[in-house]
Amino acid sequence: MELTEEQRERIRKNRERAMELKRKRMEKEEEEKKTKEENKRKMARLCTTEPEEDNVELEEFEVKASLLVSKKEAMQTYCLPEGTLQVCDYVEKQNPHHKGWTPMKLYQRAEIRRRARKRFGGLPGLIAERNRRADNRLKKDLEQAKNIFN
Repeated sequence: MELTEEQRERIRKNRERAMELKRKRMEKEEEEKKTKEENKRKMARLCTTEPEEDNVELEEFEVKASLLVSKKEAMQTYCLPEGTLQVCDYVEKQNPHHKGWTPMKLYQRAEIRRRARKRFGGLPGLIAERNRRADNRLKKDLEQAKNIFN
């Protein structure tokens, strides 16, 4: 059976499209591989870097805590705004809850602690800010719950 010129042309176009898709997929895989390697190096550097302040007073929860802190924890526990976190070094790690979701950002705890204490004037200032935010949350919740049973 002989192929027509139209069929040959369609076969050629399909082959070219398949080769282009394969090339793009391979480029994407190479880029992901490079990103993973870079993240591994960053993670190793962040995890092995000793805090320069060995005599810093730690809070109770920090004593046996990991060297890395998530973005959410940095914002809640250390009361840092997102803008401050944007200038900090971080490592992206695959989201543990779902592979397709946005990757986690992990920051070095020592850097986050240092920036938070500088922002709020030391450990007492940071604790006072944390307490102030907790009080504000409580007031807001009580205000919302005030008219629940009426």
